[in-house]
Amino acid sequence: MPPAGPEGSPWAGSPRAGSVQAVVLTGGRGSRLGGAVKAELDLGGGPLIARLLDALAAAGVADAVVVGPAPSHVPDGLRVRITREDPPFGGPAAAVQAALPLVEAPWVLLLACDLPRSGDVVRLLLDHWAGGTGGGRDGLVLVDDERQPQWLAGVYAREVLAEALRAATSEATLGGRRGPRMGDVVRRLQLEPVADPSGASRDVDTPKDVEWWRARTIADDGGAAAGPTTNERTTVEHSGKAGRVPAGALGDWLAELQGLLGIEDRIDVDTVLDVARDVAHGVARPAAPLSTFALGLAVGRSAAAGVPVDEELQRLAALVQRRALEHATESSTEPATEQGTE
Repeated sequence: MPPAGPEGSPWAGSPRAGSVQAVVLTGGRGSRLGGAVKAELDLGGGPLIARLLDALAAAGVADAVVVGPAPSHVPDGLRVRITREDPPFGGPAAAVQAALPLVEAPWVLLLACDLPRSGDVVRLLLDHWAGGTGGGRDGLVLVDDERQPQWLAGVYAREVLAEALRAATSEATLGGRRGPRMGDVVRRLQLEPVADPSGASRDVDTPKDVEWWRARTIADDGGAAAGPTTNERTTVEHSGKAGRVPAGALGDWLAELQGLLGIEDRIDVDTVLDVARDVAHGVARPAAPLSTFALGLAVGRSAAAGVPVDEELQRLAALVQRRALEHATESSTEPATEQGTE
C-alpha cells in the first residue's frame, strides 16, 4: 500500500491508515444541471471524479467503491470496484447500502463525486480522523460555514452505519416511503463535526454552483477575486430596514429546519432570498412567503418528474415581472387624492 498521506500530516504514518476504504457516489441524475454528468464536469484540472480518485491515491487510500458509472481514469495504487444502487437514482442512502457489502475495512470515507476541492476535503477528513481526539464515536462529518453538516463528506464506522441503514430502511417501509433519506440514517449516529472554513465541501448542484466554483478557480489561480460567500452577502429585511444576518444564525436555523423536515438537498439560500425580495418589491410583501412556499412545492414536484428547477424559477420570474408592470401601470393611471379629503 502507498504511504499514508503527505509527510508531516497527522494521517502520515497513522496506525489507522489501513483501516479505511472510500465510497464515492457518482450516480445522481444532475437534473438541476440540465442532466449533466456531474462526475465528468471539468471546473479546472480535469473531471471531478478523476481529481477525487487522484486525491484518494495521493492520500494513501488503497481501495475505493464507486457507486455509479465506471470512471474513465483510475490512478495507480488505487483499487476501484463498481456497483450501482437499487433502484437506479435511488438517492444517497440507497447508494451507500449498495456499497457497504464491498467494504471490508472497519471505517468508510464517504464522498460525493461533485467536490471541486476534493483533495482538501480528503486531507481534512483523514487528518482529523487519524488524530482521533474528537467525541464522534461513530465518525466525523464536515460542517460548512453555515454550520450545515455535509453528510457526503465524512468518515463513518462501517458496522454502525450499516445498522443505522437497516433501522432507517425499516422505518421508511413502515411509513410507506420508497426508502430512507440519508438524514434519517445519520441522525442515529454520534458524529464529530469538523469545521470547513475554506468551503472545500461545497458541492456542485446547480448552474450557480458551477459559476461560483469557476470564479473561485480563477481567483485561486491569480485571476479576478472570487465573490463573497453566502454569509457575506446575505441580508434580510425587518421592519422595512435591511440588516445583516449574524454569522451562522441563518445557517443554524436552516440546518435545524432541514433536520426537522428531513430535507437532504442543499438549499440555495441566495436564490430563495432573491425570489422573496423580487416578489416583495414587485408584487406585495405578504406575497413573498406565499410565493417561496409555492415555489418549494413546485420544485419538489418538478424534481420528482425530472424537470429542471430553473424552469420553475423562470416561470415565477416572468409572473413577477408581469405583475410589477401591471401595478406600475395602474399606479400611473390612478387619480391623485388630496390629503384630508376622505
